[in-house]
Amino acid sequence: MSKPLSAGIFWLVLAGLMLPGAVFAQYGVDDYGYPVEDPLAATVVGTPEHLMYHTSDRRPRFRLMKLQTKPEEQIPRYFWYHSEFKYLLFFQRKPAPLIFILAGTGGNFSSPSMLALMHLFWDQGYHVVGLPNPTFMNFIINGSSSGVVGLPEYDTRDLYNVLKRAWTEQLSERIEVTDFYFTGYSLGGTQTGWMAKIDEEEQFFKFKKLLLINPSVNLYNSVTILDSFFNDNIRSSEEGLAFWNRLMSAAGQLAREEGVQFSDDFLYKLYLAREPQPEGLETLIGIVFRISAQSIMTTADVMNGGGFIIPSTIQAGLHYNVDDYFIVSSRTSFINYFEGLLLPYYQNLDPSLAREDVIYQAGLAPIADYLRTADHVGVVHNVDDIILKDGEIEWLQDVFGDRAKIWPRGGHLGNMRYKANVQYMFDFFGE
Repeated sequence: MSKPLSAGIFWLVLAGLMLPGAVFAQYGVDDYGYPVEDPLAATVVGTPEHLMYHTSDRRPRFRLMKLQTKPEEQIPRYFWYHSEFKYLLFFQRKPAPLIFILAGTGGNFSSPSMLALMHLFWDQGYHVVGLPNPTFMNFIINGSSSGVVGLPEYDTRDLYNVLKRAWTEQLSERIEVTDFYFTGYSLGGTQTGWMAKIDEEEQFFKFKKLLLINPSVNLYNSVTILDSFFNDNIRSSEEGLAFWNRLMSAAGQLAREEGVQFSDDFLYKLYLAREPQPEGLETLIGIVFRISAQSIMTTADVMNGGGFIIPSTIQAGLHYNVDDYFIVSSRTSFINYFEGLLLPYYQNLDPSLAREDVIYQAGLAPIADYLRTADHVGVVHNVDDIILKDGEIEWLQDVFGDRAKIWPRGGHLGNMRYKANVQYMFDFFGE
């Protein structure tokens, strides 16, 4: 899962924090200074600005890279605006290590979390490549071999093949690299584990270090949790409309009283002042995840000829109205996608696959033995991460041993930009 904040819905979070309730933030009794005790709140508000590891004022040298991966006729007319695979390069003018950074579920290199991480590592002297997650629309269209995303092994193999082409055809001619590194967060963290295993087999990049940041241990488990945040709190169109009206009212109030300042520090101050209730935070997180899932499901459906959300008879183009299909997808959970598209696709390839087999493959368990002995692969996580089910933190500690850094709080990615967390990442790759 990616951190449930994006530029397009940032105001929703601001509004949601205006809801009344009784959740409190304070410094813990331990020596870990990240201040937000409640994991839902941490997931939403992130890191207060004064506790962030800040980037320099220097503007990174960058280039938006475009790679033609498929003939134009293989791109459905529905996606006429996605004819190339896109990724972002921050580069140094001298030989330097290169780190690939992979976004979370449905995420792209242009998200605030991605750009911040990229800038941090560029400041440290790395070439940096920001990558869309294999569940992002542009990758599903241009990088996925199946168009049906959701199993980390297959999605990561597709990504690995695209990266080999990007290096061979573009990057190797533009930058001089001393070593290769890789990291990713949320679902991108899960895929980072698979990236290590695939690179071990193929020996193309020979990654020196890989770090999993707040990975999902099992995607099915995680999306079940996130789907429940939406389904348990918005059970009817009337409830959805009422929540929407509260958001609109709160947004107006916020604009009148505080002014709209889009920053993590503003969110944190507002959180302390308003003390939102857990149900409101769950609903916000659930809405953001549902929006991300909508894009994944609709794109996968179109790439496979339709029939799940988009009618198979539709040939959409530039001016086609897709409002009805957006409404249908908003009512469709990720578990519906698993049952209705992903599971049938893989069972059609291998009829012997049971439902439990596919769920097992949707995570890190199939490569547990490899990860136990992969000394160059580490993981950072939070005890209270909201996308993990009971026992999964302990599973990570058992598998990674002393290569697992488990922070006492932070929710899902809420502390990713906290000073201690960033310094740990730098130290891990710098060893």
